[in-house]
Amino acid sequence: MTRTWTPESENEKPLKNEKAQLVRAWFERLPRMRAQIQQQEERIVDLQCIATATTSSVSAAPGRSGTSDKVGNGGAAIVEAKEKLAALKCEYVEMQKAAIDTAYLLNADTASIRRSKCIILCYVEGKTREQAAAEVGFAQAHTASRAITVGFEALAEIWEATPFCDFDESA
Repeated sequence: MTRTWTPESENEKPLKNEKAQLVRAWFERLPRMRAQIQQQEERIVDLQCIATATTSSVSAAPGRSGTSDKVGNGGAAIVEAKEKLAALKCEYVEMQKAAIDTAYLLNADTASIRRSKCIILCYVEGKTREQAAAEVGFAQAHTASRAITVGFEALAEIWEATPFCDFDESA
């Protein structure tokens, strides 16, 4: 059995707040950056394992050509990967600072303080909605999700006054 939804009126469903979605996209850069950092750390471990395996097979016996080249190339790849990881971490720290500063723009009353804490806990610190709800004092995770949504809507109202208003989510 297939269920379908038909509107009660011919009026179209109102569009979601586009600025609030832009604010959410701006904050969602943080989890994506954390994932990139984790991938880079895993790549470094893989490169180190490959270099270690190559090094352990090196012997002084003649006829084993190219092994030292593999070790050298592996070392260079590790150094390059570590440099990229350091750059990603620096960029991530700057993004965290900006996100915290932006979230604290909501600190006008008790409810908005809780909203900003939920945003920081979930987007900057990477905690789940359940963890954020418990830390802020909400009984359920959906309350934290709602607080985040309302927080994004409140930030959308003042977004033009922030230094991040020129953010392009497609970039």
